[in-house]
Parts: sequence; structure tokens; C-alpha cells
Amino acid sequence: MKKQRKKKSKKPSLNLKYIIYILLLIIFSLSAFIVGIIYTQKNYEKELQKKQSSIELLEEKIKKLQKENIKTKIPKYEHVVVPSEIIDFKKSKKNTTKHIATATEKNKKTKLSKSKPKLVIIIDDVAFKAQIKKLKAIPYKITPSFFPPTKRHPYTTVYAKEFSHYMVHVPMQAIHFPKPEPQTLNVGDSYQTILNRIKEIKKEFPKAKFINNHTGSKFTSDKKSMEKLFKALKTENLGFVDSKTTPYSKAKEAKKMYNIPLYSRNIFLDNEENAEYIRKQLKKAVKIAKRRGYAIAIGHPHTVTLETLKNSSDILKDIEVVYIDKLMEN
Repeated sequence: MKKQRKKKSKKPSLNLKYIIYILLLIIFSLSAFIVGIIYTQKNYEKELQKKQSSIELLEEKIKKLQKENIKTKIPKYEHVVVPSEIIDFKKSKKNTTKHIATATEKNKKTKLSKSKPKLVIIIDDVAFKAQIKKLKAIPYKITPSFFPPTKRHPYTTVYAKEFSHYMVHVPMQAIHFPKPEPQTLNVGDSYQTILNRIKEIKKEFPKAKFINNHTGSKFTSDKKSMEKLFKALKTENLGFVDSKTTPYSKAKEAKKMYNIPLYSRNIFLDNEENAEYIRKQLKKAVKIAKRRGYAIAIGHPHTVTLETLKNSSDILKDIEVVYIDKLMEN
């Protein structure tokens, strides 16, 4: 009887051991699971911190860019505008001690001298919708000069249709210019190359009666190149406005061979982009118009230029502002 009781007393101790092993196993598994969760959460927090740091860096860069835009006061659409022929003019001007852009025409008399003085205001580099709205807000006749369409400004032919009178701003080779427009006319281009380009432009802008040069200090100072250009313009019944980006332009010599309508710029309105300077230049243009019967002023679609022109009717009260193709009409 005693032996049997001893055997029975061993069974509970074995079961207890199994239960303890199972509990330890469960505790170990739970501990491993909890450690895994903690590890995963820490990794997640690290990744989250990295992303937050990247976002903060991007936000700082955006803020810096915004501050730069505010400081320079340049509208978004003007960031993609190619620098105007004023840059070309300033660089080519360094090659001579005296600028003679208007000297040869200073005392020239025209049939306009007996009529009310006339002023043509051309705005070059026109390429974007925002510029169109501001041009139309100016309360007198402005002649926009549109860039030919490119990938950078593809809709210029569409915008030109919104105007009854306009010109085409044709890129020509400069002495110093780092980023020429596509299909710029270069010294050494064949007559056929130039003719094909002018034909294409005439087809794209059928109402245009004049073109003028974008940059072009090298091209316009080359007699052979200008003769080829004027021959092509005569074929397509187009006139030329010399932007005078160089004092050595051969436009007058080319006109002797191919008698096309030819005018030259007298004043750049916005060599300096501030309202006071632009008004001063506009007054100079008016004086020239009163002295010789007409004058041609060229500006650019900077916000300050267009806003200043919009508010400068007082300067123009004694003259008639006309489109370029109406200049010689009484």
C-alpha cells in the first residue's frame, strides 16, 4: 500500500514541470514579440524623422527661392524670357567710344514734320499670356513684337491673332550672347536659308508688315548678311526696323540694293528697370518726335515697363502714338 501511494505522489510533480516549461515558453515568446514590436517602432520612428528632415530642407529651399523672387521683383513668367537685345547693345557699345545709333538721323526731315509728331512704341520679346493682358491694358497704340514660336514659347502665333497690328522679333547672331534662340540667323547663312526662314515667319504671322532684330549685333553689322536678309524681306513684302544693337549696322547700305521700308530705333525705354528712368526715356522719345516728325522707342515686357507706360499718358498728350505700319500714313 505504501508503494502505491509513492507512485501516485510523483505524477503531480511531473505535470507541474510541464506547466512551468509551457509558461516559460509563452513568456519567452511574448518577450520576443514585444521586443520585435519595439524594434520595428524604433525603425519606423527613425524613417519618419528622416522624411521630416527632408521635408524641412525642401521647405527651407522653397522659402529661399521665394525670398529671392520678392527681392528681384521678377514675375514668374519672366524667368523664361531670353535676355533682350539690350544686353547685346550694351556689349557691342563697348567697342566704340561714341554711340551713333541716332546721330545719322538727328537732323533728318520727313514729310511727317508738318503734321502732328508721331511716336511708335514697340515692345520686344513678347511671348506669354500674362504679357498680352498687360499690353492690352495700355490706353494707346502699342506695337508688340512677337518671338517666333519655339518650345520655350510655343503660342506666340496664337497670341498675335489678338492684335490688329504687330511685328515679329527675329533672332539674329550677336557678338556676345550665351543663349541664342532656336533658328537664329547667322553670318554665313546662305540666301536660301534666310529666305526659307523669312517665308516661314510670314506664313506663321500673315498680318505682319515689319520684323526687327532680336540681338543681332554681329549679323546686322555684316553687309552681305543684311543684303541677303533685305532681298528675302523684299520677296515677302516685309519691312525692317533696326533695333540698333550695334552702331555699325549695315541696314542703310542694304536698303540701297533692296529698297524696302526701313526704320531705326531712337530710344531704348528700359535699359534700367525703374519707373523714373522709363518716364525719362519716354520724354526723350517725345522730344525727338517733335524735332524730326517721328520717333521709335523700344521697350520690353517687364512689369515695371508696362505699368509705367500704362500711367504715362500725360507725357504723350502733344503727340500721336501710332503703330509701326501706320507711321508714314497721314
